[in-house]
Amino acid sequence: MSLHAQLSPEAAARLAAMQRQSTLTSIIISFLVILLLGLLLAFILIAPSVKEVEMVVAYTNPKISEEKVDTPKPTTRPQQKPAAAPAARSMVIAAATTSSLAIPQMDAPVSEPTIDFGSANDFGEGLDSFGDGQAAGGGGGFGSANQASGGLKGSLYDFKQKPNGKPIAYDLGNPNEYIERVLRLQRSRYSDAALRRHFEAPNSLYLTHLAIPFSLAAEGPGYFGAKDLIQPSGWVAHYRGRVKVPKTGEYRFSGLGDDYLVVLVDGKVRLVGSWSDIQPAVANGWTPTEPTGKHASPFHNVRLVYGDWIKLREGQEIDVQIALGERPGGYVGYLLHIEEKSASYRNDANGRPILPLFTTAPFAPEERERLTKAFGSYEFEWDQVPIFFQR
Repeated sequence: MSLHAQLSPEAAARLAAMQRQSTLTSIIISFLVILLLGLLLAFILIAPSVKEVEMVVAYTNPKISEEKVDTPKPTTRPQQKPAAAPAARSMVIAAATTSSLAIPQMDAPVSEPTIDFGSANDFGEGLDSFGDGQAAGGGGGFGSANQASGGLKGSLYDFKQKPNGKPIAYDLGNPNEYIERVLRLQRSRYSDAALRRHFEAPNSLYLTHLAIPFSLAAEGPGYFGAKDLIQPSGWVAHYRGRVKVPKTGEYRFSGLGDDYLVVLVDGKVRLVGSWSDIQPAVANGWTPTEPTGKHASPFHNVRLVYGDWIKLREGQEIDVQIALGERPGGYVGYLLHIEEKSASYRNDANGRPILPLFTTAPFAPEERERLTKAFGSYEFEWDQVPIFFQR
């Protein structure tokens, strides 16, 4: 039999009190835990309401002042090279307050011409002053549409298109593309078959004399009715006709073309006066005569080229071909003199003989005035002018 100790009444009372205190403590702790959990759940589940305030950034535009930029008028160019166009002005607007918003500055496109102008000889109005070539013999500039002008008949051909107008591979940056084509034409003596390999402008013109100051290359195709058909590069214009010699003697052509100028007499090359970067290649063995290289042309001091002396008889009929062209585009300029060996000419301040222009018709006073104005300080002989009338 087991024995159990009996608690005294006093101990039993103390034990009961401790049990009550323990129970009360447990209840309080449980209540606090439940309250804490409730507050935590309320904090997590109930999202705070936040009012968004829209930020407004105000800009204050200060007064913008523009400086007047004087654009220099083009005169002449030193080389057929691309040059930078006048810089476009950028309008910058400063904000009175800072902002995190970045506004990009838009650059306006600037077209760059392929020409650099110098300041050698002073030129007038350029080709625009020549109108349609009807004045002064009817064939100034690139020529006249009037067949009665007495000029050499000419057409313009595009190296960049087939005869049917379909484009062909042509690299404007490669000079050989142009050189190879003009050499092929020269070797053929500018035969009709060789010319027909290229796209022909719709209109023909009649040229009495060749004196074109620096002008836009696009004006060439434009005068031949091909402004929208032929791009202003990689083209050649060819003029041909039979003329009568006005006087027995020795004659020679001289001049310069930007980029290409060739004169043939009775099928033989008598002058190659092209721009200096292609002159050695297109001369193809032809040798100029004295004083080539000594006298400046009106085209920014690039030197005049003098051709072969040719013995001719009065009344003799000769076949004359003049070919001129433009390789890369930009600007063009052409000049063709005729010199009689027995004639005596004035010299300019630099020792250059002042020669007449080759012509197939007399010069009207208004044409003389127009040419004088267009070429500025570069002089022409107007009194001793042999006229090679068309047959």
